Amino acid sequence: MLKHRRIRILLVLLASWAATAGVERFRGELPWLTAAAHALPWAALVAFVWWFAEWTQVRRRHPVDR
Repeated sequence: MLKHRRIRILLVLLASWAATAGVERFRGELPWLTAAAHALPWAALVAFVWWFAEWTQVRRRHPVDR
């Protein structure tokens, strides 16, 4: 797994943008530029959800002694 969170988020953004643009292009029968423009907000939403999921799973470096 990639060590750096920023790179993982960027890869998620790019992959989801490409996948969503492809779906918009072939299912919606839109030109590539329009499909890419429509896919960008959805890709940003997917990347944000991914970031939030990783952020909520961060463990403490020094656990509290019980």
